[in-house]
Amino acid sequence: MRRSVVPIATAAGAAAIALCGVLIAIASCTGSGGVREEGIVSTAASASAKAYATHNAKSPAPSSAMGAAEATTDPVGLVKADPKVATDIREDLVACGDSADSYPVDTHFGDLTDSRTDDMIVNVSTCADGVGIGSYVYQLKNGTYQNIFADEQPPVVAEISGSELKVTHQVYEPQDPVSNPSGEDITTYRWTGSGFTEISSAHRAYKATKDSNG
Repeated sequence: MRRSVVPIATAAGAAAIALCGVLIAIASCTGSGGVREEGIVSTAASASAKAYATHNAKSPAPSSAMGAAEATTDPVGLVKADPKVATDIREDLVACGDSADSYPVDTHFGDLTDSRTDDMIVNVSTCADGVGIGSYVYQLKNGTYQNIFADEQPPVVAEISGSELKVTHQVYEPQDPVSNPSGEDITTYRWTGSGFTEISSAHRAYKATKDSNG
């Protein structure tokens, strides 16, 4: 069972599918606070794993090309109000621990669509182990951010690579412990004017790291 990847602006919103079903062969659910807390642990073997860590929703300010309204955008409120985000992700997105403003949301700004203002990438993760469960790209149109990309197939993290969108998924084989995936799949997308088109994909194995760890 897989969540959906929606690489074009006109695609319908992702259906709500429980993450436990996606990861049933890997880990179990704990049901504690924040967005779902499944037991996959990110690995230091992947540079992209740093992005899985739980972040405060208050991201660094965007570039000077952005106006004051964009700079104060609330990514948590944006995700929770977005009908293109899976229902369970929206409903379960709450602050982690005792801090009222520490959400498992990470935001980045950059030019992906060659527009006058920076686009915003939002990565949503679990509170317990920082597993990426949803990555989204928002474009500012007519004064509001609109969802133009969604990937809800965990573990997932999206980032800006030059003017392109890079989406990374860690890969597990049946025998892999949750702390030691076998590798990662990296997909690169480019904006075509009306949506994102996949331009390349690659798999990177962690074999050397796994062998050294025994």
